Amino acid sequence: MADNDASREDRQLPASERRLQKAREEGRVARSRDLGHLVVLGAALLGGMALGPSLARATVDMVRSGLRFDRVDALTPDRLPTLFATVGVDALLAALPLVGALAVAAVAATLVPGGLVLSGKPFEPSLSKISPRSGLKRIFSVRGAVELGKLIAVALALFAIGAWFVVTSVAEFAGLAQRPLAPALAGGASLLGAGLAAPLGVLLLVALFDVPFQWFRHRADLRMTFQEAKQENKESEGDPLLRSRIRARQREIASRKMLAAVPAADVIIANPTHYAVAIRYDETSMGAPRVVAKGADLMAARIRELALQARVPLVEAPPLARALYAHVEVDREIPAVLYTAIAQILAYVYQLRHWTPGRGRAPQMPQAVEVPAGMDPLSAENGANGS
Repeated sequence: MADNDASREDRQLPASERRLQKAREEGRVARSRDLGHLVVLGAALLGGMALGPSLARATVDMVRSGLRFDRVDALTPDRLPTLFATVGVDALLAALPLVGALAVAAVAATLVPGGLVLSGKPFEPSLSKISPRSGLKRIFSVRGAVELGKLIAVALALFAIGAWFVVTSVAEFAGLAQRPLAPALAGGASLLGAGLAAPLGVLLLVALFDVPFQWFRHRADLRMTFQEAKQENKESEGDPLLRSRIRARQREIASRKMLAAVPAADVIIANPTHYAVAIRYDETSMGAPRVVAKGADLMAARIRELALQARVPLVEAPPLARALYAHVEVDREIPAVLYTAIAQILAYVYQLRHWTPGRGRAPQMPQAVEVPAGMDPLSAENGANGS
């Protein structure tokens, strides 16, 4: 008992959605037997009120047909089973609507408050279900004591109401024997409805308490310790080391794909050592020049190396390189504020591409490429420090 109490004290965290879903898959949901009793009894009362007249007429017809026979029926014993079968079928057809309504009500009552659960887990064999020790433990637990106390209280209340109803109605029941069949059946149905109404009120009060109690108790049973929550989080999100390996692999794949686009770039914009950004522009398929690769330090050196091998022009424009690296992601178009600066670079590249050495003056590399204020991280930082 001490271990259970300590374990319950450790369970301070509410059940997670994953834990609730797992319990549901195993068939462990909140159920209220008292609500089931209430719904079935209420369905019987309402069904009796709605179908009572038709049941009474069917009963009278069955009694009349059962007591009416001719000389051939009386002298032919072989026809007696057929007569009984006919009466039985009539009785089944008369009671079938009420029985069907009770069956539907019983099934519907099991869906509250836990809902519909389709699981074969509760039917799997388990030694704990047939273990005498486990059974005694459940009986003599606090939960067993609460259930037993509730059962005794409900049974005593129903017994008291039933005894009171019998004592006060016995004379009226006895008087039904002196009435004709149809009025006797109607009177009996009325007395039966009154007798069901009082227990129905008791079960209603019990169900109003039991339904939320079962819901909260189910949630309390599934509460988690900090260790369980940590383990569940680890299982749902994966091992941290594995996640870091996956992210590293994803970065490696992205880097390979990015570097593969460098030879097809139109120009590499760089500062002397730290940054390198590859730009490509195809006027037939792009609305604006696009950054196809970028990197800093070692990655920038790798981009410059690939560009040198593929004979991609390299233009040193440190402010523009820093602005592109800071504000434009790979495979994204450059912002409109950098159109003018990029246009100067691409104009030089296109002139260089169509220039033939020895024929005419060589294209001149832009000397000062202006970058709008706030786009260069270094100038913005210096401005902030200066202020």
